[in-house]
Amino acid sequence: MSEHIPRTGWRKKILIAAAVLAVTAVLLLSFIGVFRITEVTVIGNEFYTREEIADLIVGEGYQRNTLYLYLRFRYQKHPEIPFIDDFEVSLDSFQSITIRVYEKNIVGYVHYLGKNVYFDKDGIVVESSDEEIEGIPMITGLYFDDLALYRNLNVEDPKVFDTILDITQLLKKYDLDPDEIRFGNTKELYMQLGEVRISLGTGTHLEEKIARISQIQQDLQDRSGTLHMENYTDESTHISLEALK
Repeated sequence: MSEHIPRTGWRKKILIAAAVLAVTAVLLLSFIGVFRITEVTVIGNEFYTREEIADLIVGEGYQRNTLYLYLRFRYQKHPEIPFIDDFEVSLDSFQSITIRVYEKNIVGYVHYLGKNVYFDKDGIVVESSDEEIEGIPMITGLYFDDLALYRNLNVEDPKVFDTILDITQLLKKYDLDPDEIRFGNTKELYMQLGEVRISLGTGTHLEEKIARISQIQQDLQDRSGTLHMENYTDESTHISLEALK
């Protein structure tokens, strides 16, 4: 006696077979190069170049496959990359992808146990590295009794980070890249440009001071000494240059 198979059973088998064939077809297409990556677009990068991001995320071999990368980074845990908070991979075409990176918000770094320890605008340590990032100033004169990744630098006055954020934003605005920003014992602020030490006072009229330094920075090259700007404002007509050669 023949066994009757319901129509729904046949439909289910057909759907399963179709799904298997579809997956097999995709895999075959992948292997013959349809999904081979030929173009990578990177968005949101400042610390890393496009080539560095592509090398870190795309890599070589089977990873240079658009479909594989898209599925991997959509459903699996992302690898940790120094100075990168997270990233997204989107599929633009069979052979091109876009990588959007979200870099950590770094405003400065301190030296600690032979490492460069980077922190964000709130004073939270976000990275410890041997690298020195261009455009991120070294901060000295901060005193803390412990240091741990993803925790606040335990300084005496947390308001110091507001000052650091203010000055680093102004430095970026006026295209200045000092070697060091230092806080004195009574919260006075200093900045080192080459061999010139700039005394900025206690942080008042910072924008006027930074703007003026930007105007004269070419004149400060190949000189050494102290530039006194403690009491400088827009109305000032004289800046004291002490012991400049």
